[in-house]
Amino acid sequence: MKLKNKDECTGCGLCSNVCPAECIKMERDSEGFYYPFVNQKICVVCGRCEKYCYNTVTNPPKEVHVYAAYNKDLIRRLKASSGGIFELLSREVLSRQGVVFGVKMDGLEAIHTYVETLEDLDLLLGSKYMQSDVGRSYQQVKEFLQEGRWVLFSGTPCQVDALLKFLGEKPECLLTVDFICHGISSPKVFEKYIDENVELNGNPTQICFRDKTEGWNDFSMAMITEKGQYYRKNMHEDVYLQSFLKNMNLRRSCFNCVFRTVARVSDLTLGDFWGCENIWKDWMENKGYSLIFVQNEKGKKFWNSIQNGIISREVDLEKVLAYNQSMLISPWDKYSRDLFFKMIRKETIADSIKKVEKNDMFKKIKRKWWKICRKND
Repeated sequence: MKLKNKDECTGCGLCSNVCPAECIKMERDSEGFYYPFVNQKICVVCGRCEKYCYNTVTNPPKEVHVYAAYNKDLIRRLKASSGGIFELLSREVLSRQGVVFGVKMDGLEAIHTYVETLEDLDLLLGSKYMQSDVGRSYQQVKEFLQEGRWVLFSGTPCQVDALLKFLGEKPECLLTVDFICHGISSPKVFEKYIDENVELNGNPTQICFRDKTEGWNDFSMAMITEKGQYYRKNMHEDVYLQSFLKNMNLRRSCFNCVFRTVARVSDLTLGDFWGCENIWKDWMENKGYSLIFVQNEKGKKFWNSIQNGIISREVDLEKVLAYNQSMLISPWDKYSRDLFFKMIRKETIADSIKKVEKNDMFKKIKRKWWKICRKND
């Protein structure tokens, strides 16, 4: 196997999971993102990796129903990134003696794993603004399904698509949940951020990327260190959140993502209901609201199964998309992204952001001056 176009690789780990010789490992590149690396000495040249590696999106359904909702339990809602819907779906699967796959923090790494009890479910709650290591999750999902158990698999749209390609079918006992993805950020940048953070006393043992102390609209990065220190800075002050929200620390494939569509292969798509206060004046609590895209009949059944735990309304798709453009539109400024990764080799994250933005200002001034000169010619 040879990676034909690195810019198109999402790092989903599908090739690694289908390799019969286990010669493909997902390893970080110089920017910190996971890419497939092949041990040619043990490769049997079977071609499975190239066969399974997608270059087209699996055909999604045509009809999608969109809802807005939030968890009735205020404590659980505040703990969640948005409205607390994922937890209720997970509880439903666990009540069927099922297994829930998601992402947890393991030190400073985000890894895909599974839980089988309510006590462990909190590990998977909340956003992790970092590329996850999918490991052997697809194989584990298949093993649980073969045992006849229900499985909920949650991940990025490209990870869900990869799982279904790995399985070759949509098993009845599998519930797939993806989300409106802003893009995946570099684990290496996060590690650099921790190293540079002079306000931290010790390594973090608990990390929350979407703390709601100052509200859902102005979320914070919050951490507790091994020495018991509590750290929190909101999205306007924290340099890691700034590098993420400004699209500077994202993977290159995220700038041309083929999975940014309304209709998807997942059963359910979850996201933040940004702009809800502009649509419904009685939904103005700054505590988090969720969007739910019901993609098919299975998704509808699970959606109906959690109604007793939520407040929900059906919502007009066009109104939703006006405030949630990440559903359809990829980040555009790959130049600034590349400049950021070049600068952080020698500069701090904070200084790199400033210099990239200063460069952006120069670009805008030069572009405006060019237009003026052309007009005067």
